[in-house]
Amino acid sequence: MRTYPIIPILAAAFLAVGCEFLKSGETVSKEEYDSVVEAYEDLRNSAEQTRSEYLEQTVAVDRILQELSQVSGSTAALRTDVEQGTARLTQVEMIEDNIDDIKAKLSQLEQLTQENTQFKRVISSLKAVISEKEKEIESLRAEIQDRDRTISEQNERISAQHGTIQLQNETITAQQENLRKAVQEQARMLFQAGEDFEELGDESPTVSRRKDKAKVKSLTLEMYEKAILYYTKAQETGYDEAATRIAAVKEKMSALTQ
Repeated sequence: MRTYPIIPILAAAFLAVGCEFLKSGETVSKEEYDSVVEAYEDLRNSAEQTRSEYLEQTVAVDRILQELSQVSGSTAALRTDVEQGTARLTQVEMIEDNIDDIKAKLSQLEQLTQENTQFKRVISSLKAVISEKEKEIESLRAEIQDRDRTISEQNERISAQHGTIQLQNETITAQQENLRKAVQEQARMLFQAGEDFEELGDESPTVSRRKDKAKVKSLTLEMYEKAILYYTKAQETGYDEAATRIAAVKEKMSALTQ
């Protein structure tokens, strides 16, 4: 922005008035002279204040431009992150805070420069830039929210799938445990049946006649064979104790046939 040499202009005007007095050959009283000097001082002070305010406002505009440039850089970085899928809403919020700060400064500057047409045009242009920047940020925010929503939905589906798989695994585990218990119970019942037949063989009656002895012997051997059969089935289903009983029954059968 241009600055104008207000004080030199006023000084030249003052000198010009003094020269007119000299040309006319007129003299002025001390009161008139003092009045002119005082008026000049007032004009000089007013001009100095105006110049100071003008420079201050120019600096303020320059700072706003710098901050807008930083916002543009942050926005460009944000767009790159959005394209790469790494953007976060915190980045958007930080830029929005910076824009709000710029808008506050611009509003304050606008109040101070209401009578300055040049500053009005500058402020109007800055407002337009900020408005476009806000639209861009809002668009990026929407993209990030859509992406986060999609990720959240995917995570929920994955979590639900994991829950289903976990439930299926628990069901399978429960079924396997029930099957194991059922097999154990079956093995126990088979072993118990073997014990029952072995006990029947052990309790064979004693008879005196040869014919009856042969019959009792045959029935006893049959009971022992059935005992071995059930013990063997119990052993096949994991009942380890059955092996001992099988060996014991075989010894009894061997002794009986001798």
